[in-house]
Amino acid sequence: MLKNQEQIREKENHRVFKQLLSSFMQEDYEKREEAVEYAQNIKIVPKIYYDDFNKKMKIEFKIGDKQLYKIKNLPDFYTKMLHQEPYQYGSKLNLIHQKESFSEETFPILDFMLKYAEIMKYSNEAVEGYNYYKKAYVLDNIFISNMGLDDLFEALKETTVVFQRNNNAETTVYFSSLEPNIPFNVTQISDNKFNFQANIDIFGYEILEGKDYTYMLFKNTIYRCNKEFEENTLKLLNILRKNYTNQITIDETELTSFFAVIAPNLPNEVERENLSPEIEKRCIPKPLGVKVYLDYDKNNYIVAEIRFCYEDFEFNPLVNEKISAARNIIRENEALHQFIKTGFMLDKANAKLVLTKEDTIYQFLSEEIENYMKKYEVLVTDAFKKKEIHSFQMKNIGIRIENNLLEIDLSQIGVDLTDLAQMLQRYSLKKKFHRLKDGTYIKLEDNEQIAFLEDLTTNMEINAKDLASGVMRLPVYRTLYLEKMLKSLSNVNIQKESSYQNMIEQLENNGTSDEIELPKGLQADLRNYQKVGYQWLKTLDRYHFGGILADDMGLRENAPSISCCIIVC
Repeated sequence: MLKNQEQIREKENHRVFKQLLSSFMQEDYEKREEAVEYAQNIKIVPKIYYDDFNKKMKIEFKIGDKQLYKIKNLPDFYTKMLHQEPYQYGSKLNLIHQKESFSEETFPILDFMLKYAEIMKYSNEAVEGYNYYKKAYVLDNIFISNMGLDDLFEALKETTVVFQRNNNAETTVYFSSLEPNIPFNVTQISDNKFNFQANIDIFGYEILEGKDYTYMLFKNTIYRCNKEFEENTLKLLNILRKNYTNQITIDETELTSFFAVIAPNLPNEVERENLSPEIEKRCIPKPLGVKVYLDYDKNNYIVAEIRFCYEDFEFNPLVNEKISAARNIIRENEALHQFIKTGFMLDKANAKLVLTKEDTIYQFLSEEIENYMKKYEVLVTDAFKKKEIHSFQMKNIGIRIENNLLEIDLSQIGVDLTDLAQMLQRYSLKKKFHRLKDGTYIKLEDNEQIAFLEDLTTNMEINAKDLASGVMRLPVYRTLYLEKMLKSLSNVNIQKESSYQNMIEQLENNGTSDEIELPKGLQADLRNYQKVGYQWLKTLDRYHFGGILADDMGLRENAPSISCCIIVC
């Protein structure tokens, strides 16, 4: 029995000793781990492979400092970064997988790596759920999709990257945010023949399609092209490529069309070589100038007369006549299209353009005319200037008391009273403007004076007939409300008759006045607040106001209160 107990005790001691040993060995291991120096300022070196035949691109990555190590498993790299794990890549790279371990200039490409490595990781895990699929993943590189090309360019723009085309030797490629500089030229080769040439190998570039951008791979550079470059230069190069040539011959009869239609859309000016002065003058359009003459007709419609100008020569494009001068048809059509877009219609009989709808006229006068003035020479008549958009500004308002009524005189308000009711009606409908009978536009938005008139007519129940007469009559008890509204007005001359002014002063002073004396036969000693109450009631009575004065009187301490109420009607 004792022997068994000793054996049990010995085993327990041995277990405890192993636990102690294991614990101290773990601490020693952790101390040694802490002593390890982890790499900092790690570089990421991408390498791009491009397949000419399939137009496919893929990218792989190496990391390190003095010695580079290829990342063989991008999903695994993503997981290590997610958990900030340490890992020994080789004798010269011991790395803690956190963003701070990498040099700052590599952050954009690191973010790109992690984004697409995460997609690879979860795509692979999803496939693993179906055991009838073979587990044959590509783990060491990323195939670039259309969206991926946009993301890759953002990560690598203005940098140079290792590049391998097909199975050729390694080279480099630069990611440029600028469009390529492709020169074009026109050369005269005979009296009436001209050669147009694109100075580029039309089979020496590749077009790469991103999701949002088109890219051009040309001479070890990947250019990101804007829409204008894509729709003009690339379109022209594509036509030349389809015809297996980088040049075409143009007749003299076609030269003007070339310089009017094609050349203006190219980013650089087309170089002209050996063109005679006669050809320059006869076939190459001068810069287009546009003059616009604006006026109103008898219907208060805006009338526009247009002149296209080439130096000293000008003409009306709406008149069907033969023009011998070289013309820039593209720019002319752009100008005409702007008028059409604004809403102008053709008055064929007078060879002019007319704007007839009130809304479009207001839009033109308030906003679009500024764009016309920036692009063209705009000339207007005195009649046009007088009908520009104005902000409503009241001039004079008269207030008086007549026959126990408030009279508001709007006859000098500064606008025809027959227009006032319509203007307020349009304001209540949230319209932007009102057009007066003389054709002038009044801006209704953000105007405190129109808001005052609308509030006055709505809350005081004034009808259109009163507005047309120029005099608004209100019950005198509306005085304080009216005065409050008048105080919200600025830059308006308000003429208040003395009787109205005196009434306002007394009402604002709670009716106290030395003129109001207590009844001579009163046999009572009134407290001060009771005297004020009496004067207040007398003031209300004087101006035929109604009022209630209540007093809660405590006769003695702990006695019930007695309420007294005096009503004046």
